[in-house]
Amino acid sequence: MTIPDNRYNGWKERLRQLVQSDPDPAKVSLAMALGFAAAFLPPFGFHTLLVMGLGYLLRVSVPLAVLGTWINNPWTFVPVFLPSYVLEINLGARLLEKKLNFPSLSALSRMPYKAVISQVKLVLWPFIVGSAVFSCAIFIISFFLIYGFLKYRKGFSSLPL
Repeated sequence: MTIPDNRYNGWKERLRQLVQSDPDPAKVSLAMALGFAAAFLPPFGFHTLLVMGLGYLLRVSVPLAVLGTWINNPWTFVPVFLPSYVLEINLGARLLEKKLNFPSLSALSRMPYKAVISQVKLVLWPFIVGSAVFSCAIFIISFFLIYGFLKYRKGFSSLPL
């Protein structure tokens, strides 16, 4: 038994309509880059709300911005975001000129609750500062990559998405 082709083509067609609903590549790129950048910010669980508000304020496609922020999900957390959060904390510590010693995960699991909270307090400001800088870099890089891709695709608009 085969899966009907119309289901597969349905999501691709919806994505194509979403991207092509706004013909301005800069606005589409801005919406997606906004979502990508917000995915690397600390407000866990509130990325979607953050992007919806910012997308509305900046008058870009809110669905595209939300789609961009959904790169941060349970399947990508461990391989992509956990290492990037460690990188963000280290970057923030360097910018704030703080020396941090990370306990191992096994050491954290054996620590009493108050000790874990004190460890979180040590890395909170470096994490906020590092993630802000990292998110800005992600925003700039993703904006230009998406914009370049959309401008390139415009010349090949007859090709399937």
